[in-house]
Amino acid sequence: MILVLVGALPALHIHWRLSPIQELDLLVFDVTVADDRYLEHAVLDRILAHQRVSFRLGQDHVGAAPGGEPHGEWPTDQPDLIVVAEGYGIYTDDDGDIDELGRNRLTSTLTEAQAADLETWVTSGVPAYGEFAIAPEPTPVRASESVQRAFGFNATGWLGSPVEDLTQLSPPLKELGPDPWPYEGPGLVLVTTLSGDANPDRRLVVLTAEELEFRFPYFVGGPPGSRGDRSSMPRWIELIEPADGSEVESWIELPVNAAGEERLVNAGIPTRWPGVVTTDNTIYVAADGLEDRTGFAFKQFTEGDWLSWTFDNHPDERFFHQILLPSLDRVVIQAKDRRAAQPVGSATG
Repeated sequence: MILVLVGALPALHIHWRLSPIQELDLLVFDVTVADDRYLEHAVLDRILAHQRVSFRLGQDHVGAAPGGEPHGEWPTDQPDLIVVAEGYGIYTDDDGDIDELGRNRLTSTLTEAQAADLETWVTSGVPAYGEFAIAPEPTPVRASESVQRAFGFNATGWLGSPVEDLTQLSPPLKELGPDPWPYEGPGLVLVTTLSGDANPDRRLVVLTAEELEFRFPYFVGGPPGSRGDRSSMPRWIELIEPADGSEVESWIELPVNAAGEERLVNAGIPTRWPGVVTTDNTIYVAADGLEDRTGFAFKQFTEGDWLSWTFDNHPDERFFHQILLPSLDRVVIQAKDRRAAQPVGSATG
């Protein structure tokens, strides 16, 4: 069986290589490109390559180039596919070092005009994928409202992340908690901020290991085509609510025990939240999904994903197959079908 498999791999790869490349007008918005690894783009590049969609890593996007410099021009014509990857930007700490929870923001974010374009294009049927923290501050209030309407969700302002060592939490977050800081060891932090308010009312909830049953929040269920029904999320999550007319296809569960649940109840935070919210042509993932570190080699090489699903049990690989891949596949296929249905020579703008 192994010999048959090994012999089939080159043929599968050749078949994938000979598939025609689809040209789509892409709009990838990402203002969190800290360095030339393009972490928020790397897995997107691989998924589009597998779908045989032309995409130039670091070029077919608008937002920030490595280090936070402005990059790209917002399109004047309607694109075929929209991916809103990150909207909160690059921050530095007091020493000038890049810190995702630092005080000083280097990059811009979605403007009101850009968000209005996005809402108009989505309303006209353009497929769109969005994720994590494109609605809370620093996105301006009206831009945030456009984004939420476009993707069919309501932002609560709450963001959360597992933390390896609570003593190493970023100073801007520690300042929201008690002084002196009493927490240590692994845990889960939840922070909220009122979008667009210059002096937001912020609250911080810290869950220690004694209040958690598991280290990471996890997604339960997934979009059609997903593998598995439970995957960990080792990075940031966002707590959102579905808007009228949207559908919840996956849920985020906070991994608390009875003591942790009591702490959340006291803060007014449920333990279960929408994780994937969809409309007819949009999908929104309430987590930092595109920073997925899955290897993806088997998927791209063989035109199939069963090998990586079978042999790699890392949280990123589980999340990739359960949530990220089927979510992006859906909007890419919608965009390709929509483009193919247009009369030859017609414009998309």
